[in-house]
Amino acid sequence: MPCGRLGSPGMPRRRLLAGVLAAALSLPACGLLHRARSESPRWIDLNTAAASAVERLPGITPSMARRIVAGRPYGDPHELVERNILTEHEFERIEDLVTVPAARR
Repeated sequence: MPCGRLGSPGMPRRRLLAGVLAAALSLPACGLLHRARSESPRWIDLNTAAASAVERLPGITPSMARRIVAGRPYGDPHELVERNILTEHEFERIEDLVTVPAARR
């Protein structure tokens, strides 16, 4: 009797092996997802973040990042617009990603 027939003694072993193989192949993807989530910061502190971190915000160019860093300190994130460092539209793209800690306000 060939090993691949339904009900043969080798069938449960093949299913187990296929399941283990599928799980093993999916582990690297889980690790990449976890790493991507842990590397992306929840908020960028406008008063302390390096220009390179500010530059990673959506729509922020290197020159914008330099202007943001040069304009420190900030009491409120919206000061980026009030001081004409960013337009309202540019600020809207990052407003949920930036913060100024309460101690500095």
